[in-house]
Amino acid sequence: MKIKVKPEDFVVEEIAEVLPGEGHVAVYLLEKTGLTTIDAVANVARAFDLPRDRVRHGGLKDRHAVTRQHLWIENGPPRSVEQPGLALRFLRRAPAPPKIRGNSFRITLRELVPEEAGRLAAAAEAVAADGVPDFFDSQRFGSARHGEGFIGKKILLHDWQEALQLHLARPSSFDTDSRRKRMLAFKRHWGQWEHCLEKSATRTEAHIFGYLARRRGDFKGALKLIERPMLALFMHTYQSWLWNEAVCKYLKATLPSDLLMPARYLGGRLLFHRFVPADLIGRWRKFEVPLLAYRTKFRDGQVEKAYLEVLRAEKLTQLQFKPPGHNVPYMKEEERRLLLFPERMTAEAPVDDELFPGKKKAATSFELARGGYATLVVKKLRLLISGEAGEDEEEGEVVSRRSDT
Repeated sequence: MKIKVKPEDFVVEEIAEVLPGEGHVAVYLLEKTGLTTIDAVANVARAFDLPRDRVRHGGLKDRHAVTRQHLWIENGPPRSVEQPGLALRFLRRAPAPPKIRGNSFRITLRELVPEEAGRLAAAAEAVAADGVPDFFDSQRFGSARHGEGFIGKKILLHDWQEALQLHLARPSSFDTDSRRKRMLAFKRHWGQWEHCLEKSATRTEAHIFGYLARRRGDFKGALKLIERPMLALFMHTYQSWLWNEAVCKYLKATLPSDLLMPARYLGGRLLFHRFVPADLIGRWRKFEVPLLAYRTKFRDGQVEKAYLEVLRAEKLTQLQFKPPGHNVPYMKEEERRLLLFPERMTAEAPVDDELFPGKKKAATSFELARGGYATLVVKKLRLLISGEAGEDEEEGEVVSRRSDT
């Protein structure tokens, strides 16, 4: 089974409420393909001759898809923009930014053998009824694609130099050729800060290597020169991986092994349930698991035990999650639902696949609450109809669990 063979095989549309009334917030609808949300926002900012941070959005959308989402700009121009891969339409001025409710998806599954195609409708019904664990999927772990560990963990360990090296000098196969060559040069010449400064191509790289050339050994100070949203993302990436690991251990401790199905992703392995036993479904529909932070208090003993096992394997304690000082990122307390339930889920009748002769294709449509990953729904569908989850084409190297210990 294949997805994302063509951009139009994966269609995402943001569900948002634009408040009635007039106001100072210009609201736009962005349709894009072949671009990340960050790239599209940068293009819009250039078209309007505005700083990039003036153009706001409610979340990142896939590059390998057709996506529609809202942008907004305080006192923005009432103009539309047309560029290759991007169409921005001005909607109206509103009193406040749109309220993002979630996303709707239409995903075409290709290269299905007839037996798989025949099982799709029942599998979609099962996924809608029993949900999927609300894991963070591979898209969350782009900063660890080099497979050498998590920057967030190095920050927890106060290993400032290694955190910088992971960010600046550990390329992955997903980096552009120019960025990969630059990172390899930084790796070869690490410590020769003037040489690294000459090779810098971004303002952040130049700031960091210029700082180290002046204040050799102050890696903590150099780390603070990375944009704060990026530093926060590093922390949340590792926090998200810990959540995934704890939930897998919780599921293993709670459900019989024959109800669990493994699937690979960029962070290692996830576990999906075939169904939720009747005595658990009511509780699990409301059950939340915390993202681990310094002050996290556990309300469920099994969840606490799962986290303790994960921390033991990572050679960490919760005390090490204490904020390390001024202007250094830390992990914040947050609850996340255990299960994600697709709404309005349907499966269309299979038809012949024009791209794969002798095979079938079929589309499934559903809605997810904000923060949910549609690729998790696809993984569970794949497990139910074919018995294996496969790997997303964009996953690449799997994050090493041992590289940080």
